Amino acid sequence: MAKTLVNDIRIVISIFLVTLLLFLAFVIPSMIGSTHLGATDISAEKSTVTLSAMLTDLTEKGRWEMLIGNALQELKSNHPETNIEMAYFQENWDGGAYNKKVYGIWAWTDARGIWYWKDILARTGIDPYSLRTWDGYIASAKRLNSALEKDGIEGAILFDVNYSPDLWYPYLWMLRGDILEYKQGHPSKGSYWFPIYNSTKGVKALTFIKDQVDAGIKPMTFRGVSLDKEFVNRKFATMISGSWIPGFFPRTEWPTLEKKLGFIPMFPVPTKDTQNATMMGGWELSIPVTSKHKELAWELITIMLKPKILAPWLEKYGYLPTQQSIGEGRMMNATKSKYPYYDQILPMLFFGHHRSNIPEYPAIAEHIREAIQEVSYGKKEPQQALEDAARKSAHVLGW
Repeated sequence: MAKTLVNDIRIVISIFLVTLLLFLAFVIPSMIGSTHLGATDISAEKSTVTLSAMLTDLTEKGRWEMLIGNALQELKSNHPETNIEMAYFQENWDGGAYNKKVYGIWAWTDARGIWYWKDILARTGIDPYSLRTWDGYIASAKRLNSALEKDGIEGAILFDVNYSPDLWYPYLWMLRGDILEYKQGHPSKGSYWFPIYNSTKGVKALTFIKDQVDAGIKPMTFRGVSLDKEFVNRKFATMISGSWIPGFFPRTEWPTLEKKLGFIPMFPVPTKDTQNATMMGGWELSIPVTSKHKELAWELITIMLKPKILAPWLEKYGYLPTQQSIGEGRMMNATKSKYPYYDQILPMLFFGHHRSNIPEYPAIAEHIREAIQEVSYGKKEPQQALEDAARKSAHVLGW
């Protein structure tokens, strides 16, 4: 198994199963055998194997085709005696779970920071560096919103999406808070995870969301196209988003993209002295026990993870490598020279954190998302919203 780049920076142990909700699963393939017709000998005919995959669209349905398609061609050449077909099912995760556990290989990761349009900030007199602190971010967003309103451009936005917690966690972590802690006294397990995101640190982190709302920064939800694409279409002047943003631009624009698109490798922090934090995401490849063709599915996964196949795909869409052979040396230098801001994005892995790796996490994330939404729309104060959410999380965890 390949060594990992993240292992070299001493954080892979805690984040190997980083995205509990988001992963690729090759599942329930079916074998369709040939039928014997009379006395005709058809033993030499190919059998057909259909591999089914469950995956999200990665904001563009075509993104998987480059990675899986190239690997599938090699798999087919390895098995000329078999007709291998591929079928996809979007956003259905049940087949990848077994006994309330998810198994997979962390194939790549990502990091998030502040993106902005240089010309828009320049003509409104905003110094990009003012976005680095909570107070500076809010003050600059207010000025941007006021100056750009007539143009139909939002200065900054809040996310009202299913992954809203991922964009709130860094504020919790930079305050040295956390989502859960291991606690004794569980009614049935002796010791188990207990929610602590409603601590004073959590309340302070969620208060930053409230302060943004009070300053006129609006929560935004999906409006026909992804919010990332809306930023690329210059509907927002600034945006906190991931390392994949340049991947939305044509490659022909990459050589000059840094002249018009700015990037700050951090989330806004409470004070200049606060340690930065970012959310590390990524995708896993896994095979459930229900698969009838585990060997073929595994072979396809190993082919997909070959540097010669995976590295060009990571480079095209701006995802970060977990394999040392891709993250260092010639391949890394090639990516740095092509992908905008890659040399600033990669060091963010040192400040990366992860979600909780437990079966109950999806429910807990939904509780947190609801709390963020309640504060974003003025329905509850941060402390009340988090206390209500934590009670639900504690119940799910068996307390």
